[in-house]
Amino acid sequence: MAVQAIRPAPWTCGNPNDSALDPLTNQKPMFAFVHVYKTAGSTVRTFLRAYAHICRKGWMCLIGCTKVKPSSIQQIGEGSYWNPCKVKERIDRDQSNEGVFRHVHVSNIVLKDNIDILGGHFRIGTGDYILQKSLDNNVSPVRHIIFLRNSMERFVSGILYERRQEGETLGEIVDLIKKRVRGSRAADDYWRKSLMYLLTPMQAEEFESRKSEFIETNSSFNISAKEQFVKDEAMTAIHNLMKYNAIIGMSERMPQSLEILKHVLMTDCTEEQHSKLDFLANATKNVSHLTTSSVLAELKKDVNFMSAFEEYVKYETMVNDYAMAMHLKQYEQVTKANFYASQKVL
Repeated sequence: MAVQAIRPAPWTCGNPNDSALDPLTNQKPMFAFVHVYKTAGSTVRTFLRAYAHICRKGWMCLIGCTKVKPSSIQQIGEGSYWNPCKVKERIDRDQSNEGVFRHVHVSNIVLKDNIDILGGHFRIGTGDYILQKSLDNNVSPVRHIIFLRNSMERFVSGILYERRQEGETLGEIVDLIKKRVRGSRAADDYWRKSLMYLLTPMQAEEFESRKSEFIETNSSFNISAKEQFVKDEAMTAIHNLMKYNAIIGMSERMPQSLEILKHVLMTDCTEEQHSKLDFLANATKNVSHLTTSSVLAELKKDVNFMSAFEEYVKYETMVNDYAMAMHLKQYEQVTKANFYASQKVL
């Protein structure tokens, strides 16, 4: 699976009229970057946008798309669109329409005809109806790119981003995090932020329906039922990572993750094209006066709290651990491919 996941795109960088087909799908290559909250997604999105600009590929970034209606993404005809998704930015292959289509609707037809790389905060599988089914039903016609991150780091980073304008001290942020985690655990809640992105729109709708039916029948959630739903969602998310054979990046391994992306997207690129993108590999963006690592270090001094914290994020950690295993296998295959390529040159 790792070899298939990291196979290079068959198109030519710089050719806007490229008609090359993916041999596994017999269709044009297409990628969907699922921007999971607080996983260095802005860096990856900037990389993909720059790549599209340099290599003359169609790029589109969407907003307001995490709660897309499943019925709307299945519509193919004229006048149909993904509801309520909107276009944040767009670059056409000939670069004639850059930024022109902000905040308009998006449809399967527009994406199929004009876009090679789609990105934004949307769920895995949102683009399942853009292209026809693959010749091999086990291969998704739209290749997914997903970055994840250590669950505790991501939770802390999210709090820092949320409170970035408040100017709070380290102690105040630590107290806030402890209060939120303990409050959630008192209510028997589990953190499930990434599951917003790793369930397909249809699966998310089905889970919400099941929860509503359960509450109607039982008046309320009991502890075991509430946890079982989160566990089922986590297992479904893991299944989706396998089913879509996503290209996996990990924020804590950003250089290696970008190397995987370059292998997939830039195998045929010139040295000049590579150099234009290389500076992004070390891009960092920290909008808070505090760092995630400093907050985590302070939290870890409280052993009792850390036990509650680990329990709170355990299903996110389950998904993250599986993703890390996929990432390591993919990076191993990229390393092997690069080694064999270097031997051929010699």
